[in-house]
Amino acid sequence: MNCKRFLFFIIFITTFFSCSEDSDFSVPRNLQQYIDENSNLEMDDLIAFASNAKANTSLNYIFYYPEEGATDIRYYETLDINVDEKDFSNYRRETLTQEDVFGGKLEKFSRSGDTEAWCLVTYLREGKLHISDPILLKNASKATEYSSDVDIDYTTTLEPRFTWEDGTIDENVIYFQVISDEENDFISGTYTEEKTFKYYDTSNVVLNINTAEPEELVEDEIYNFTLMGVSEDNWVNLIIEKQFIPRNLEEYIAVNNDKTTETARAFAGNANGNKETTYIYYYPVADAFDFRYYETEDTTVDKTDFSNYRRKNLTSTAALGNQFRRFSNDSSKEVWCIVTFISGDKLYVSDPIKTKNQTRTTEWKSEVTIDDSETLKPRFTWTDGVFVENDRYLQIFTKEDDSFLSGTYTTEKTFKYYDTSNVVENLNISTPPALVLDDENTFTLFGISNDNWVNLVIQKTFIVQ
Repeated sequence: MNCKRFLFFIIFITTFFSCSEDSDFSVPRNLQQYIDENSNLEMDDLIAFASNAKANTSLNYIFYYPEEGATDIRYYETLDINVDEKDFSNYRRETLTQEDVFGGKLEKFSRSGDTEAWCLVTYLREGKLHISDPILLKNASKATEYSSDVDIDYTTTLEPRFTWEDGTIDENVIYFQVISDEENDFISGTYTEEKTFKYYDTSNVVLNINTAEPEELVEDEIYNFTLMGVSEDNWVNLIIEKQFIPRNLEEYIAVNNDKTTETARAFAGNANGNKETTYIYYYPVADAFDFRYYETEDTTVDKTDFSNYRRKNLTSTAALGNQFRRFSNDSSKEVWCIVTFISGDKLYVSDPIKTKNQTRTTEWKSEVTIDDSETLKPRFTWTDGVFVENDRYLQIFTKEDDSFLSGTYTTEKTFKYYDTSNVVENLNISTPPALVLDDENTFTLFGISNDNWVNLVIQKTFIVQ
């Protein structure tokens, strides 16, 4: 190609693309152009709203409800908030990642960035162009508040009533409630203007996205309640997420009335230096299964009334040389709690445990006096910590590989390995193994109050003398 032809080619390409904006093949660069190009379609609305991610104001979620058959789903956004949100020429299309929410009943765009702007969602369906109301992203000025605070009234077990309050920002005009299963797949979605909803009572429902009557709840199944408090500009000020299981402990025991009830050993304390995490330890007997955790709403209820206890689905792991198991509860709320499990024809139910992670935060120490005057039989002596309320002490010995050696209870603040003279309860089903000279072992001590709360934990690694 010679120089003259090359110059002509450049001029042609430049002219073609500069004119293409006004040609029949132009690509709409704003929402108004897109609407104009689809002027033959009837306009309709769609449900959409937005929030920021939990503890992350640099990530926004734009939720929308895609009715069956929706196609060409688009996201549009303005440069900032200082525009006329009703002028569609201010909206430019942005390409964002999309993913299912509640098993695909809803979907969401994920938007990264701190900038606040107006946005909206569109899609095509059955010869109509659906456009959402403008959404004002307020991730910087009014970040979404996340909570688990909702009151659940089980007057009728399978028809729970959910009641909530606004959060810090009291600007919600409507509330979106979703009931989902354990896997967070959709069961029901409703809107109310009141701060209450009863499943499944539509007497105060103002908008409903259920295409059919939702299924009845099933006792002892795990469900999730999600609440979004939405302002007039479609920003979500409040998200409440709460797991619930429609059967209380009293009902569970009644279902298992063919089993003999026994008492399970259990106690609870804070994680080391963390008031927000509570460890609930329990001692499972042989062949135990179906480990469960139940708790009350707070500590003001009657701890002996098992109808006050609701199951909470928590992770359970082995602990203390695999002789105990431990639930982890990431909550700072003080409650009464109980552990249950089944073995053979027996139902084990622990005594109530009063969690006191705020008022009696578990103290973790390593100070203990070790008397090695008798070879291979060290004596451990300790003192109470800040809270002098312990009525018994659990001593656990483990090897360097965390395998179990011995477990005993005393009421005195001293214990000598291999000496049971002051032991009030023994977890060892046989004589524990003798210590081995120069081995590294760990001594763990729990100081436990009469309401089964751990005030003191002492952990000390020692070399056998």
